[in-house]
Amino acid sequence: MPLEQFKLVDLTHPLNDQVPTWNGSCGFCLELKQDYDRVFRVNQIKMHSGIGTHMDAPSHRFQGGASISEIPLEQLIVRACVIDVSEKADANYEISVQDVEIYERAHGIIPKDALVIGYTGWERFWSDSAAYRNVDENGTMHFPAFSATAVEILLKRDIAGIAIDTLSPDCLDSSFPVHRLMLGAGKYIIENIANCSQIPEKGSYIIALPLRAEASTESPIRAVALIPNK
Repeated sequence: MPLEQFKLVDLTHPLNDQVPTWNGSCGFCLELKQDYDRVFRVNQIKMHSGIGTHMDAPSHRFQGGASISEIPLEQLIVRACVIDVSEKADANYEISVQDVEIYERAHGIIPKDALVIGYTGWERFWSDSAAYRNVDENGTMHFPAFSATAVEILLKRDIAGIAIDTLSPDCLDSSFPVHRLMLGAGKYIIENIANCSQIPEKGSYIIALPLRAEASTESPIRAVALIPNK
């Protein structure tokens, strides 16, 4: 279909040296290596591979799992299903089986190879790294996540991956059960997705393209939603 039939929404946070990171360090640096007095301005980028709006490949958790460059395009250009819990999610909220059931009662069974997006509303803290990471006095972060039981249901639907507007779909459980389930099933995870409020719960398409870096376990992505015009 012609591109004019879609509204485009950027689901990607801009990268800079202030973006929130898992360990709180500066994960991105753009250095000036050459300026216009030598004809071209040239930058050098130094960054963690898992920074900003980014994708985790199965190899991030499992030796022998698919790397970023091995994820097929058919899994990166897919239908989107947005589970909206933004009105009720607090810092310790986990998207539940009930949330999946509520979605499916309203919109039908989640289709095979869909990207399921957990929209928690946590993006509102993105510009404040301390609030986004939300570390308590014991050094534990608190932000909304997915429950392992909900992910088990989603895997039965044979989805392509999950995405969430927080640092991770795992938070309080240091064994990272959602990563274990998703990546162990050969699926991918997108973290720090942006602008979920601008896409419908059903009916849009997502293009989520990582750097095609061989053997990489994670990569920043440019994610875009295509929403059919009514």
